[in-house]
Amino acid sequence: MYWISAFMIVALFIPIIIALISIPFLSRETVSFGVSVSEEMYHSPQLRRMRQQFAWISGTLYALLLLGCLYSLMNAGEEGQATVISIFITAVIVCSAAMNFAFYLRMKKTKASLPTAAQQSGKIAIDTRFRSKKITVSNRWFILHIAVMLISAILAITYYDQFPETIAMKYDWHGEVTRSVDKSLQAVLGPNLMQLVMIFLFMFMNWMILKSKQQIHPDHPELSAQRNALFRLRWSMFNVVSGMLITLLLSFIQLNMRYNLPGNVVFPITLLMPAIIIVMALVLSFTTGQGGRRIGRPSGAASATAVNDDRFWKLGFIYYNPDDPAMFVEKRMGIGWTINFARPAAWMIFAGILLLIFAAGHFAG
Repeated sequence: MYWISAFMIVALFIPIIIALISIPFLSRETVSFGVSVSEEMYHSPQLRRMRQQFAWISGTLYALLLLGCLYSLMNAGEEGQATVISIFITAVIVCSAAMNFAFYLRMKKTKASLPTAAQQSGKIAIDTRFRSKKITVSNRWFILHIAVMLISAILAITYYDQFPETIAMKYDWHGEVTRSVDKSLQAVLGPNLMQLVMIFLFMFMNWMILKSKQQIHPDHPELSAQRNALFRLRWSMFNVVSGMLITLLLSFIQLNMRYNLPGNVVFPITLLMPAIIIVMALVLSFTTGQGGRRIGRPSGAASATAVNDDRFWKLGFIYYNPDDPAMFVEKRMGIGWTINFARPAAWMIFAGILLLIFAAGHFAG
């Protein structure tokens, strides 16, 4: 069973590690390690070396952590494997945060050493027709997800008597049951509640993609708007597909409650779905880039200076701008969007989502 566990760990975490290593290569060409730069500076030999150093150092650290995790799994007992995995995940998160923070400080120091002219604010472009473009798929697509959830719930209620008196709720890395509860409607319908919450979250993310602030390059605004629209559309489609995979996974978990499938069947499938989502996200990141920077290339060289709004980005990834009415903006590090922490409504939404997830998880057991 060790080799099955090891294979699943490698299959799940290798794409995540690749994504973490690739963060500075996927950002916009006007941002380097969370600091605004000109495109000319972004492609300079100095910053190329910084990105290469980031990749080599972080890649080495993550590889050592993964090897240490696999070695520890081989020597740990069944009860200790969950602890090993938890320590490995925590170590990866800490290393990622430390690497990004270290290179953010280094980039700030590098930018401060440049001539004053190279740090001036640049132009901003706005496309007044941007919202009329097809930048997301409709939330009506989530009707399919809701249908799967309702069918699963109806079948669970209809065949409630066929569920075992004791329902497995948690498995170890060998596929053995480590926690179970007595049969109840709360336990049986728990996956359906989680489906409903996840569907809501995916619909919210789709709405966030639609409403987020536009960022258009002033030197080639039309091409930039097209690339950004396609960037949003692709991630919106990914959002719908990954939402369906999560919904199906929760239906499978509910099915397993009824039939008590073998652990060596349940464990691979429950890891396969997230692995598929991670790989899809990785492929989409490399083919699209942040803001659509990898979709086509402008015919001429850019001459506009980057917009120097570093004062609004705390530590390079926390956006706090009380004068900006936008609630959602593109992230500076990595792919995706973040909130404007200066907007009270953003805090309320963030807190509400956390509360909803906690409440649903507590109810579902």
